[in-house]
Amino acid sequence: MPEKHPWILYSIIVLGMMWLASVAIYLTRRNAIQSKVWLDIAMLVWPLCLLDEVIAMINGPLTLFYGATDWVPVLLMALYYRALKPVLVARLSRTRYLLWLPVLLCVLIQLPFAFSGIAEKHMIIETTPVGHPLDFWPVYASAMISGFAVLVISLLMTELVQKYHKHLPDQVVTPARYQLHWIAGALGTTVGLTMIGILLVTAVTFGFLHIVAWQTGLDLVVAAVMLALLYLLTVPQRTSPSVLDYHMMEDASAGQDDMRRAVSRAWRVVSRYPSASLSTLTIKEVAEQAQVDATTLALATRLLEKQSFSEFAMACQQTSDCERQGVKEDQPN
Repeated sequence: MPEKHPWILYSIIVLGMMWLASVAIYLTRRNAIQSKVWLDIAMLVWPLCLLDEVIAMINGPLTLFYGATDWVPVLLMALYYRALKPVLVARLSRTRYLLWLPVLLCVLIQLPFAFSGIAEKHMIIETTPVGHPLDFWPVYASAMISGFAVLVISLLMTELVQKYHKHLPDQVVTPARYQLHWIAGALGTTVGLTMIGILLVTAVTFGFLHIVAWQTGLDLVVAAVMLALLYLLTVPQRTSPSVLDYHMMEDASAGQDDMRRAVSRAWRVVSRYPSASLSTLTIKEVAEQAQVDATTLALATRLLEKQSFSEFAMACQQTSDCERQGVKEDQPN
């Protein structure tokens, strides 16, 4: 067994215990979570993030499998994306299967080192490669490609959350009720740490930095980040999956007649809506009752009324209340 710093073993134990705790908490929350299947798979896959470090600690027959799991963080990010998107977007994407291409690419890049001899793997475990990019290109390429794939998917997830929050006032009356908490900050941290990791691997590849345990440190940080994201995704949150066409919203492409018709019909629907239930009203419900397109209605409130859907609904309700109050005052006693 090679000599390893105690902090590596302690880190593996702590992360393992945190994973077990996350599994226990997840099982108690599972019925309240929408995307169960993807999170179930992620819970089972996450321990593979630590497989290389466990093998390096033991240095036994399992050495054959060392260096075969750099693609795991990419798979986890793809699973997280699939778990998060249905919570935020009601429309199915035709390109959702493209999400698995980075995973496949990382697996293919991993193959040269995964099928290398045990002697080479023992050498990598005993002396972490620094410099000599032509000699150790499978190690560097695998770490670099995996890092870029994680970065791309984390940016896609960040964009997804940002668009959801940006257009939340356009689809619900009470935006604060449906905000997504903690995920945006965690994704921002993931993007930042991933960029640092890519720069670290680049510097080590060309010998600019001589960090002995860079692989171990990178594996542990990635495992911790993946576990933190996994835990946050298992926290039940109230959201309103968007029915809006974001491209249409950005292009503001809707006919004037269609928008006027949408506003007129929506006003009649909202004005008849009970005041006590207004806080839970969504543009999907209004559009269905008014028989108009939800995105056209959202654009109409923005372009014609100069308001978000939330402000428009509140204004309709206040106007309706004032009219009803005026009718009551005009009636003789």
